[in-house]
Amino acid sequence: MPAPISSTDCSAARAAAVVRQHAHPRDQALLLALLQYAPNEKGRDNVAQKMIQCGDSYKVEGDGRCLSQVADFFWRNVILPVRVAGGKTPEPRSRLSRIQSGRSSAGNSRSPEDTQTMNDLKTVIELASARDRNRCVISGRLDPESITSGPEAMSVAGSSLEVTRAAHIIPFSLRDSSEAASGHLPSIWSALESFGGTNLGGLMHGGINSPDNVITLSATVHRYFTELQVALEPIPETPHTYAVRTWGRVAPRLGLPKTVKLASAAPDAPLPNPAYLALHCAVCRVLWASARAEELKDVLDDLEEVALLAADGSSANLINMAIYRSLAFSMAEA
Repeated sequence: MPAPISSTDCSAARAAAVVRQHAHPRDQALLLALLQYAPNEKGRDNVAQKMIQCGDSYKVEGDGRCLSQVADFFWRNVILPVRVAGGKTPEPRSRLSRIQSGRSSAGNSRSPEDTQTMNDLKTVIELASARDRNRCVISGRLDPESITSGPEAMSVAGSSLEVTRAAHIIPFSLRDSSEAASGHLPSIWSALESFGGTNLGGLMHGGINSPDNVITLSATVHRYFTELQVALEPIPETPHTYAVRTWGRVAPRLGLPKTVKLASAAPDAPLPNPAYLALHCAVCRVLWASARAEELKDVLDDLEEVALLAADGSSANLINMAIYRSLAFSMAEA
């Protein structure tokens, strides 16, 4: 017998019909991608219900702007923040003196909560590295700094070596509790939970440094992972086994394996959370299916030129600038 059609499937079909009938052409690809690539049924239903409500509103008021607002909500609170804040995990060696002095990168005193968060960072990076055997969990390359001396150093081929970096799956910078970020962060977390169909409350503030939100990647893979060009997609019914997904012009040429199975070399360290990796992968899929990847690149290119004008280096300011720049693109194409 064929599998029964779930209520979520029905909702998604209704929502897709609303999008195709009433959404602005600029928004259609993004909205349909949100429906198609939400990482689970709950997330898909959350997205679908917002679009169905817009369809009901259109019937009453004849106003199609509601769907544009839904598209903007997820673009500016999911895609932009994850991309802009990605790659902002501080290197503990460069931050150690600031951590000890309790000073921020802008020279301001840290709150006790932020100081504790930064103090936890070095510990979780070391724990994740030990769990992952000092190797990139995707490419398998070993960090040469872990074998700088001894006979083992002579037995590893140079082509198998590359400096590794810790990557937060849900970006570290989104835990920012500074005043500059406080206005927009609630919307970001709300949108991530809605699209992801999962509770992310445990990651806010200091929880962002949970070991299950950190993975070890080579410097090369780290770059493309945080640029939303490499992702790990959970394979159903196969615990901690992932399909390696790539997008763009360069990432598919890196020679990465098709699948990886994660395992822990440290009994006390949990493996990366499949729900977080599924959400990261879904964000990647939506970006590349939305027909806005080049737009986002242009936004980020502009950010490189104006970031130095910011009052501080916080990613809260960068996210806000990205949102305003994206709004300019929207208005130009409207």
